[in-house]
Formats: sequence, structure tokens, C-alpha cells
Amino acid sequence: MTTDADAPTAGARSTAPPPAAGAPPRTAALGPVLAAIVGAEFVLQLDGTIMAVALPDVQNALGLSTGSLSWVVNGFLLAFGGLLLLGGRLGDVLGYRTTFLAGLALLCGGSLLAGFATDFGVLLAGRVVQGSGAALAGPAGLALLATTFTGARQQRAFATYSTVTGLAASAGMILGGLLTDLASWRWTLLVNAPISLLIGLLALRVLPVVPRGGQRRPLDLPGAALSVVGMTALVFGFVRAADAGWGDPGALVGLAGGAVVLAGFVLRESRAASPLLPLRVLTHRNRAGAFVDLLLMAFTLTSFLFFLTQFLQRVLDLTPLVTGLAFLPFGVALLITARFVPRILTRVNPKTLAIIGFVVMGLAMLWLTRLDDTSGYATDILVPITLLGASAGAAVVPLNLIVLGETAPEEIGVTSAVLQSALSVGGSLGLAVLLTLFTRGDDVAEGVTYAFRGGVGIATAAAVIGILVWYIPLGKSRTTATTATTAIATGTHADA
Repeated sequence: MTTDADAPTAGARSTAPPPAAGAPPRTAALGPVLAAIVGAEFVLQLDGTIMAVALPDVQNALGLSTGSLSWVVNGFLLAFGGLLLLGGRLGDVLGYRTTFLAGLALLCGGSLLAGFATDFGVLLAGRVVQGSGAALAGPAGLALLATTFTGARQQRAFATYSTVTGLAASAGMILGGLLTDLASWRWTLLVNAPISLLIGLLALRVLPVVPRGGQRRPLDLPGAALSVVGMTALVFGFVRAADAGWGDPGALVGLAGGAVVLAGFVLRESRAASPLLPLRVLTHRNRAGAFVDLLLMAFTLTSFLFFLTQFLQRVLDLTPLVTGLAFLPFGVALLITARFVPRILTRVNPKTLAIIGFVVMGLAMLWLTRLDDTSGYATDILVPITLLGASAGAAVVPLNLIVLGETAPEEIGVTSAVLQSALSVGGSLGLAVLLTLFTRGDDVAEGVTYAFRGGVGIATAAAVIGILVWYIPLGKSRTTATTATTAIATGTHADA
């Protein structure tokens, strides 16, 4: 069977060695390529928030219990988080283009299935199919971005990608409110189908078919099974803990079982001839620091979106649509900052910029700890959420570059999956942990204050970890660290 990993690229030209084998498309075609990749990522991220404001309507329409309703969201998260590592490795084995298109097809089919559901079972099945498609398309799209763009173009592409990722969360709440109010909750699901189809047709036309030299690596099926079971159990444990508390038996079984299976997965990968996840992807010092900081960033920002939504709706009594609009300054600040990051990186080390981003993030969260029953949006919320958007833009682009800028070409797909797994697990973990602080409050306002105090601690920890991992020598000379940083800035790869 021939895949895009083996087929020759039509009209390929000779270039200096890019981040992956094969020549990128000509410069004039890079715009549509970027549009296809970031368009798909926008839809994937949209799925995480677009149904949030529609859940009460879903519950009334299908007669769902509160427990069943939570699985409308959790079904997507479980499939997405559980299949990410496998989806990333499939991109390395079958080709990123093929995997990307397959993911979009699943996303389109799952959206139709869920949107036309007449009972809970069909709705849940559709959400699981959507999550499975996201687990294929997400890592493959990020890998395509890393292998198609080089040098300064890669930095600008990552800035655009990161901006779209951040904007999708707030856009999902706004679009979900509009569709629910003007049409039906079903359109929060059905809207993904035509968008996914259009992006798929564009991708089919413009994405490069990248040839790969050498022998194709086999897929590590035992490792794949362990990763799917372990990641699914771990995400289930965090999701269950967020719903029912850390003492819930289901949460404890999920977390303990997931940890045991993932330990077996690591043992398997350390001995496999062709591992699903080469452990050097995790142990490389620069990447390890970036992975941890990405997890902590998702921990902080996912919780911020959840708890501030609670405050806006339950304390300030805003409607779902107005609540979504209230997050616009966050998205706009992220957009503006990310656009300037490539210019900033010509003067500032990406590691330093990421650390600065986390410091600002911690200060913004500290500001939000002042919220109480007398707070107003303009006086107490607008400035800190704008700072949060700016800090997220300043941190996420350098972190993406640090992770993928030093990755071997044949491991871009699985490394992208680890990156997105950090974001997925970090978001679930953040909600589970900070909800325990939220419930300590006597009312919503006080609970939000406790939760945001936890966010301050997490953002601070991310900055400290970045300093310790990236700037404190540990058996390697500063010359080595400087060489790695130069590789990131110039678009070359040095996998240490």
C-alpha cells in the first residue's frame, strides 16, 4: 500500500535540508497550506467549548440526567486524550497528510451523528467519533506545520497556529450561544460538518505529499494498546475527580489504573525495537521543560475559562452570549501578542520569553483573586484577562518552537501528540485540582478567589521550572544549551 509517506512530491525542488525529509511546497502555496492546518485546529479546539452554553438545552431536549450530561463533554475528551499518542504515531508511520485527512473525515462524520442524535447513546457515540478524529488530525496538523515551514516562516506559522488555538476557546462560547439562541443546540454540533468538509477539500488540494527516505518503521501494537488504555484511564480519572471529587472510587480506580498501565507502557517502550514513543522524546532536557510548562499552562488557562465563566454568569448574572463576548479581550490580546512574537524572538531567547509569559500570567491571576460580590467587569476583570491573553501568546509560541524545533524528522508526529497530550491532560488535571479549592468557598465569588489563588501558584511553578530546567547547568555545558537555542531560532534541528 502506498501512502503519502512514500509517494514522490510533484514538482519538488531542491532545498537545504528542512525539518523533515522532502521539499516543501513553493512559497506561493504556503498560505493555503497554513489555512488548512490552522482551520482544522480551530474546529478541533472549538469542539471543546462550543457545547458548554448549550448543555441545558441538550438536557431538556433528550431528558438527560446530570451525570449523563457531563458525558456529552467527557466522551469527546476521553477519546481525544486516550488516542493522541496512537494518532501521533500513525502520522509518522502512514504519513501526516493521510492521517490528517482521515481525522477530518471522522470529525465530520461524528458531528453529523451527534447533531442528529435522538437519544443519549447516539449522541455519546458521535462525540467519541469526534474525539477520535481530533486525536488523528491534531498531531498530524501540527507535524505538517513543523515539517512544511522552516526558519522565520515556521515562527510566523506557529504564531498563527497558537493564536487560532487560543481564539477558538472564546469563539466557541460565543458561537455556541448564538447557534443555541437563534437555531438549536444541534447546530453546535452540525456546524462542524460543513466546515470540516471544506477544510478537508482544501487540504486534499494543497497539502504537500512528503516523501520519506529509509525503511518505514512498524507500528508498535502492544505499545499502542497500552498507551490507549493508560491515557484513557488517566483522563477518565481526572474528569471523574472534577465531577465527583478525589474520593470517588471511579476516579481513584481510573487514576491508579492509568498510572500502572502507563508505567507498563514506559517499560515496554524502553525495550521495544521500534517503540510507539521513543523515550528520548520525553527525556531531552529542553523538550521536557517545555512539555511540563505546556501542561501547567493548560492547567491554569482551562481553569481560568471555567471559573471566570461561573463568576460572570452566577455572580454578575450575564447571559451565555454576553459571557462569551466578555472573553473577547483575552482572545484579541493573544492574537496581537502572538503576531509580534516572531519579531521578539529575534532579540529574546524563546526560553526567556516563555518564562516572562508565565510571570505575567501569575500576576494576572493574582489580580483576579481580588474578585468579590461587588466587582465589576470593566473595573476588575477587563485588564487581568487582557494580560492573561498577552501572557498566553508570549508563552505558547516559544514552547511550541522549543518542543518541535529540536525533534528528529521521523518523530515529529508522536512528539506533536505528546505536546497535545500535555495540553489535554493539563486541562483535565487543572479542573480536578482547582475544583477542590473552589468548593471551599461559602459562595461562588469566594470559591473563584480560592481557585485563582491556586492558578497563581501553578503559573509561578511554571516560571520556576523553566528557570531550573533551562538555565541551571546539569551535566551539559552552557555552550550546548546555546547551540540548541540557535537551532530553534534558525529552524534547524539538533536532537540531543
